[in-house]
Amino acid sequence: MQVIDADGHVNESPTTFDDKYMDPAFRSQRPSVVGADNMYYWLIGEQLFPRRTGLGCNNFSTPASVNGKPTKHGALIEKRNLDTLPSQELSDLTERLAALDAEDITRQVIYPTLFLAYPLTSNPDLMSALCSSYNRWLGDQLSGNDRLEWAAVVNLDDPQAAVQQVHEAKSLGARAVMVLGTAGNYNLDHPRFLPFYEAMTEDDLTLAVHVGWACPNLNDMYSELYPSWLTAFLMPVLMGFVALMTGGVLDRFPTLRAVFLEAGCMWIPFVVDRLNHRFPHAKRLAAIYPQVTLKAQADPMEYVKRGNLYVSAEVEDAMLPQVMELFGEGQIVYGSDMPHSDRERDAAKTLLERTDITDAGKEAILNKNPARLYGFE
Repeated sequence: MQVIDADGHVNESPTTFDDKYMDPAFRSQRPSVVGADNMYYWLIGEQLFPRRTGLGCNNFSTPASVNGKPTKHGALIEKRNLDTLPSQELSDLTERLAALDAEDITRQVIYPTLFLAYPLTSNPDLMSALCSSYNRWLGDQLSGNDRLEWAAVVNLDDPQAAVQQVHEAKSLGARAVMVLGTAGNYNLDHPRFLPFYEAMTEDDLTLAVHVGWACPNLNDMYSELYPSWLTAFLMPVLMGFVALMTGGVLDRFPTLRAVFLEAGCMWIPFVVDRLNHRFPHAKRLAAIYPQVTLKAQADPMEYVKRGNLYVSAEVEDAMLPQVMELFGEGQIVYGSDMPHSDRERDAAKTLLERTDITDAGKEAILNKNPARLYGFE
């Protein structure tokens, strides 16, 4: 069986923002790697990333290297390299392909790491330049490789710029566009994003709603990573799902494919149940009170049954069989999270060894569903 990894990652490096890719007007403001207290960070403007303590804390594994040597908090975890630096940073694709071969992965869709934090800058023009540089770099790096696909990033702080970035990403070979579960303090169903969704459907790109520190109002409630990972990092994916299900986006753009990544799948029964429970009440109140609006034209399960909403599962999710029954066997995908240090090694093999999922279900998750999601068919 061919295995398609729906959610791998790259650890960005200074090459990501090289002169070849960065808008000349913003080269003097490009991200740089700096050291402090024997740790290394990205400096963007006057802000350091990651920010592991204090309000709005976050964490990720880039920068993974400095001057060709692994950083202890990035590439080097528990005194050993989980993946080689060239594999993590995609500086040598043969190294990443070897990592895929080691886990019997046929094809992988690659997502960013640095862009899992918001905001990287308060300057929307600089943010657009960072997004464009990333997309041009990755499109160039992976051009012509039939096993490594990628997702672009866009700046939803400037929806018109995001439209242009969608079209450029399509021309560069992107298969998807990643957004976080909120666009800052805006929900994903805000009318300002309608041109973005129109561009997505016009170019037939997959919308990928990924975990990340998306919402400053949530981020700033936490000064410790442990609870932040559970709420500020994960909850925006659920918020993004609810926004698309309730905000009329799926009615206006019925062909839009969307996937919700890296939050596991066990939240699906709870959220869908609550949506099902509240929909008739919202419908009744909207009929009684003119000031109450109901943007969704269909009940939640109708949107699910249309088949263009997907969710990634963790291979150990205890409720995966129940989610497959509720959400649809054809709408669950697998992501390795390679090369992040908290991933499950040989995750696809772990799924194949489960006895509570049929062989057909395993093939759907590992091959058929991600192929359909990303338009590989």
